[in-house]
Formats: sequence, C-alpha cells, structure tokens
Amino acid sequence: MWVLTGYFTLGIVLNGISRSKPERNVMTPVSLLLAVLCLIVALG
Repeated sequence: MWVLTGYFTLGIVLNGISRSKPERNVMTPVSLLLAVLCLIVALG
C-alpha cells in the first residue's frame, strides 16, 4: 500500500504540472483522492 500511496502522490505532482488543462482539472483531484484513500488503508 505504501508503494501505491507514493505512486499516486507522484501522480498528483506530475498531473499538476502537466500542460494539458483537462489532465490538471480531472486527474489531479482523482490522484489526490486515490493517494488519500491508499494512505488511510496503509495506516489502518
């Protein structure tokens, strides 16, 4: 779970700096949600 949490956290950064506006607007929040959910599972 820690690997997935790190992967989605990296996805937040990479999607946030993307040139594609749809990618920034859609995938950044999705990656954030997945990272938080993975963190909750990893801590649980």
